[in-house]
Amino acid sequence: MENWREVLRKMCDMDNREILIASHRGKFSSSVMENTTLAFLLAIRQGAHMVEMDLARTKDGRIVAHHDNDMSRLFHTTETIGEKTLRELLEMPLYNYLGEICAEHLETFDEILDGLKDKTILVLDKCWDCWDEVYDLLKKKDMLKQTIFKFYLREEKPLLWAKEHKDCMFIPMWKEIELLERLAELKAAAKVPAVEITPRDVSDDVFQPETFKWLEEHRMKVWCNSLSLAKRLVYGAGYDDLKSLYYGGDAGWGELIKQGVTIIQTDWPYELKCYLDMRNRRSFDLCDV
Repeated sequence: MENWREVLRKMCDMDNREILIASHRGKFSSSVMENTTLAFLLAIRQGAHMVEMDLARTKDGRIVAHHDNDMSRLFHTTETIGEKTLRELLEMPLYNYLGEICAEHLETFDEILDGLKDKTILVLDKCWDCWDEVYDLLKKKDMLKQTIFKFYLREEKPLLWAKEHKDCMFIPMWKEIELLERLAELKAAAKVPAVEITPRDVSDDVFQPETFKWLEEHRMKVWCNSLSLAKRLVYGAGYDDLKSLYYGGDAGWGELIKQGVTIIQTDWPYELKCYLDMRNRRSFDLCDV
């Protein structure tokens, strides 16, 4: 388990090309639920340098870890987190990916912060509508420096919030090449060590060598998802986890690295770490020749 301060130093050092692993909602399966402290701890034990999570606000103003727009997948109801109090949520059965009721419960952001303090970098994805409350909790726990906020670059409200909060760090999500100037303005106004690109195809503008060169010139590293969540969802220009697991890391993760990606978000942190270790050994072997 690498010290989170050292990981942050590597991320912010443009001359450091070490590949960093971001775990998508933690390492979960059966009754180890996504977006929970246990899932995050398992991910960092398996090699993840940082954990990505999603947050939502309950009816009574508590911040909990939950991704979906409604509760149908995990609670088997079409209601939303915002329509329920924390007490009501904790009394409801929580269903795992097999559709079985599990022993775990929905966790509050407070619980997750207590479990992850000084252990890893937190990357906050879907929680844009409650950033103020999240910010206050992070300040209270003295964990702001341990946290990165993500948001869509095209969205005006989080963009303004980012520019106003000089003490926070951001990784904007970006796919529209016409927003280059907006990205440059954000970089000049806020702490932006990296940008997340979201290419569906190798021909996408954000996946071109000239784009990577522009980002390097503006001192931003590249984060890319390699998730293979569903047939309709394409990440990493198709160089995804499934391709890497089927045909070997060179066929998926290796292609992202070859293009210039230095932060890969995956559902398979251990397998990606093993591939990176093998890749490094291969490089050392070549040096010895």
